[in-house]
Amino acid sequence: MRGTVEYQLADEPFRPIAGSLVVPDDALAVTLADSRALLRLPDSSTVDIGARARVRVGAFNALASEKPTTLTVELGAIHFTIRHPAGAHANYVFVTPTAQVAVRGTEGYLVAGPRGTDFYCADCTAGDVTVQVGPTAYTLTTGQQIIVVGSDAATANVTVVKAPCVNPAAIAISAGKLGRNVPPERQVDTTDSLSADPLLAPAPSPRP
Repeated sequence: MRGTVEYQLADEPFRPIAGSLVVPDDALAVTLADSRALLRLPDSSTVDIGARARVRVGAFNALASEKPTTLTVELGAIHFTIRHPAGAHANYVFVTPTAQVAVRGTEGYLVAGPRGTDFYCADCTAGDVTVQVGPTAYTLTTGQQIIVVGSDAATANVTVVKAPCVNPAAIAISAGKLGRNVPPERQVDTTDSLSADPLLAPAPSPRP
């Protein structure tokens, strides 16, 4: 969409994307500062990728009965709109270093960084979203936010609230839809998503 967007296959060098490109399975997409990308999936679902992000695109699976399509958000903020028809199983799973968000027919904002994960449900009906953090699963509906603070899922602190989103990374990618009444001094990115380099692989999570 704008700025510098690159992708990588396996251990090959990063390659720039100019205009649009069909990326193969397991491609790693990155955006640099002041950049933005839009990922369109075969079922018309979209994933808007914000600046300084690192996202790995897994194989697409069209049927709910198959293994879910997995996108790994290693760093940065995304806004996704999943249009796949609701089924008996989650159609998409968004994986971060500290959480797994299984969704179907859902719109949400996800931020991942070295200090945790933040997910805000913009349009999530009952049963559409399950967030797994370590051994515990959480279900969310519209207006709820889960904040995972910590670099390891087993020891992270988890909070589920129904309140306006205050994460500046999510607010920035929402084009004004989130945080309309939240002044800058009250915005907090608990994930520290803008501190890391999207061209570098994240450090392994510490073990207790």
